[in-house]
Amino acid sequence: MGWFEKWFDSPLYEKLYANRDEEEARQLIDFLEQKFLQNSCTSILDLGCGRGRHSISLGKKGYTVKGIDLSPQAIKTARKKAEELELDNVSFEVGDMRDPLDQSFDAVVNLFTTFGYFEHDGENASVLDSVVKMLNPNGLFVLDYLNAEKVKREYSPEDQGEFHDIHYRIKRYVENGAIHKDIVFDGEGLDEPRSYSERVKLYGLPWFKSEMDKRNLEILDVKGDYRGSDFDPETSPRLLMICQLLHE
Repeated sequence: MGWFEKWFDSPLYEKLYANRDEEEARQLIDFLEQKFLQNSCTSILDLGCGRGRHSISLGKKGYTVKGIDLSPQAIKTARKKAEELELDNVSFEVGDMRDPLDQSFDAVVNLFTTFGYFEHDGENASVLDSVVKMLNPNGLFVLDYLNAEKVKREYSPEDQGEFHDIHYRIKRYVENGAIHKDIVFDGEGLDEPRSYSERVKLYGLPWFKSEMDKRNLEILDVKGDYRGSDFDPETSPRLLMICQLLHE
């Protein structure tokens, strides 16, 4: 079992990240719609959709959206949100981003660093193969990733906090070309301590350009934040790539 299968399906994951910024998600979707999606897309795949916050933002704008994620717990939560909002144009299913669906879309989005989870470069690059198989001709692919250079320079080695009588400690470190996060939970709110890990490969723009070129994906634009600022490897908080599948 990969670290992501254990951690993303844990109720503690939802509790730790319960306050993730919904406004930030809306800001990203507003920017993408205004600049790239509006005139060319009706069907969108949210690849690695998590609890569905981006899928739901897209659905509210009228797009037909399918979200897939490997975590059954995440999909259960996402479906509940969509049902409560009566969004019948948004659907969710459990799926692995390495395994393409038997359908195609006008756009595929992979948002909030839902990439680089696998240990080997080839396995991570295989996600791009899956994307290409699911894109319509001239379809758009949006990959929203961390800025590796900034992360390597500025990550916080440790932090801790509490929620619901549960104490957590997070240790971060860079090893073998990846940023690691070890998380330990304990306290009165748990019957025993629990530990989880996260690992994301630290790929920079040159790596992505090389892998995109191999798959006929042209990078149309690169932004450094959700307001649409130009990407600066030294200062930008994000690496946001907008790509198009070219005809062979």
